[in-house]
Amino acid sequence: MISRFRQVLIRFPFSLSFIVGFSVLCFMSIQRVNVDIQERLWAFFGLGTLLNVAATLYLEDLKNSFQKISLNLLLIIIFAVYCFMLPEKLIEFQYYQLFSLGLVFTLAAFFISFLRKNSEIPFWNFSKQSIIQLIITVVFAAVLYGGLGLAILSLDKLFKIEISSKVYAHLAVFSFVLFAPTYFLSNIPDKIEKRKQEFSFEKIIKIFGLYILLPILAIYTLILYVYLIQIVLKWQLPNGWVSTLVSVLGLGGFLCMLILHPLYLSNKNKVVDVFVRLFPVLLFPLLVLMSVGIYRRIADYDLTINRLYVMILNLWFYGISIYLLVSKAKQIKWIVISFATITFLSSIGPWSVFSVTRNSLKTQLEKQLTVLHMLKDGKIVPKQTQQKDTATVQRATETVRYLVLSYGAESLQPYFSNSLKNKHVYDILEQLNLNTNDIDVNRYFHLYLENDSCIFNTDSYPVFVDLNVFNSGSNTDRAKNICENSQLKVEFYNGDLLVTNKLIKNGTYTIALRNKIKSLLKYNIEKINSPEKMTIKSENYKLILKTVSGKRNATKEGIELSNFDAYLFLK
Repeated sequence: MISRFRQVLIRFPFSLSFIVGFSVLCFMSIQRVNVDIQERLWAFFGLGTLLNVAATLYLEDLKNSFQKISLNLLLIIIFAVYCFMLPEKLIEFQYYQLFSLGLVFTLAAFFISFLRKNSEIPFWNFSKQSIIQLIITVVFAAVLYGGLGLAILSLDKLFKIEISSKVYAHLAVFSFVLFAPTYFLSNIPDKIEKRKQEFSFEKIIKIFGLYILLPILAIYTLILYVYLIQIVLKWQLPNGWVSTLVSVLGLGGFLCMLILHPLYLSNKNKVVDVFVRLFPVLLFPLLVLMSVGIYRRIADYDLTINRLYVMILNLWFYGISIYLLVSKAKQIKWIVISFATITFLSSIGPWSVFSVTRNSLKTQLEKQLTVLHMLKDGKIVPKQTQQKDTATVQRATETVRYLVLSYGAESLQPYFSNSLKNKHVYDILEQLNLNTNDIDVNRYFHLYLENDSCIFNTDSYPVFVDLNVFNSGSNTDRAKNICENSQLKVEFYNGDLLVTNKLIKNGTYTIALRNKIKSLLKYNIEKINSPEKMTIKSENYKLILKTVSGKRNATKEGIELSNFDAYLFLK
């Protein structure tokens, strides 16, 4: 283990630093230290690990060590600038962007060392060995966590040693965040091994690709062709699900081609040869079906980030299928290279999926608001009477909702005179008088006390209860009994707590929990710094909320609680 760790330290020093940094963030998060860990920090250390592994695999072929270190540091600085230009609280489209970049960095690690000609065999060997080592690493990490976790649990059960749940969380970080990546990096083929020009094709890979994956693809293709014939005969538009199904078939087929590539090049298996030559041809009619399905969804429901990504995937399927037919599938690595390149280019810059979608939806919104006479001199004028039955009102509501949830309220700021900072979609729709009952405008919330380990003076409250309520059922007409013993009874009904102190006469109280939460939601924040803000107090009781979550819907009542933890003190 020491020898392997030394190898990782020498070969992947920056990657190891990112792994340690990400682990520290995990440990700090578990301990709930009084430090606000920003989401961009998670992105920097998490994606930085993937980026640096790919960069190291590419740069290790350079002979000049100074060049290796300098280029690596330059890449880290560029990525750091990108991450720290992100807002402290990420918006939904930025999660899409970070996921896309993570996928690109991961795929790049497989092909970045094999961009030169005559590198098909080394590329396949390296990819195969790396994936096998990744599977082994996950198994080892799971066994490590399970074994040590069971040992710790035995101390609790056999010797009555109280073990905090944080211990298991720390063990999970050690096993899966520290040990697993380090062990995997130590087993990535080195510079000499990754250049081998001889195929290493295990029998289990042949069984998986030829006798398991290929028959599944054949059945799948047959089902989709039957569906294609059916909609042609009935002359109807395809179901919206068809894009997903064809995408799965296309990606599965190309994966099978990658797995069976050595058999195809050796010309030792006629089934593989027929499959590689025939699959791109069979895919074309289904790609046309997929194109029609995408066009239908966009025409019916406007453009979204997911739909534009699916459209680009559809175009990539066309392009890579033509390439495989023309090249006779000799350069199989270009399947991975082209996919990563298209994903990268479509995720950054003013031409990205996110920019195009946002601009398209804002154009559509302007047209919808103009039809509703709600746009004057480029500013929105809220409609006085709401037309709930009009299609335009519904489309405008959906557009506003998608823009706010995906791009933040600031994306609509140019249309408003007042500030939209920290405004939720529910508030904006309410301001526009567009919150129709036909549209799901649920506002999910989660409030928590930043430090729930405060010391409270309980001298005047002799009775104490720790309430932990899950799935409270606040939308039912019956009271839910959440706590009862010889001293007291606590029920949850219609968003409030009904408390009965059985030890005293007239000891029944109603705690207005829902009204308290409504007042807290006005802050537009999740973390509450002051216990006083999370406290409901009267002469006979005191309730201190630790966490509370639920949703605010489009009705005037507005609040549905799902879960909450609280301290209840009674006289």
